[in-house]
Amino acid sequence: MKLEFRIPENSDIEDILTWKYEGEYSFYDNNIQREKVDLIKGFINSGNDFSIYNEHNELVGSCSFFNIDENFCVGVQMRPELTGKGFGAEFVNSVVNFGKEKYDLRFIDLTVAAFNKRAIKVYEKLGFKVVEEYVNTIRGLDYDFIAMRLVFDN
Repeated sequence: MKLEFRIPENSDIEDILTWKYEGEYSFYDNNIQREKVDLIKGFINSGNDFSIYNEHNELVGSCSFFNIDENFCVGVQMRPELTGKGFGAEFVNSVVNFGKEKYDLRFIDLTVAAFNKRAIKVYEKLGFKVVEEYVNTIRGLDYDFIAMRLVFDN
């Protein structure tokens, strides 16, 4: 899968806001939390958020790069219809390599809900290691999260 990273357009944002996931993964639905909707709408002007297209000019995902304290982080999201079909490692690896080159990184961090074993398996396959486990309150409920880091062999 050849991926292209683009500055998001309004049509991308409108599409991304409709993404809904099945079962427990509905936690990641883009339209259920005002803060998440506002964050996604802000992709247009950020300079650090990207729409991801495949070789058929189809929007297949998005990614965001940002700082939390001294840590440089990535957020990734794949179109719901593509999840669970074996594309995860290639998709995330492309995002990580894009971020490494664009920002000249030595390492990159991400967080994932602890129940998302599918994503954790992908991240571990790519070399991410657990650096912290914590609880975060979202929409009034407590969720377990895992912070992971990938150190690059520069």
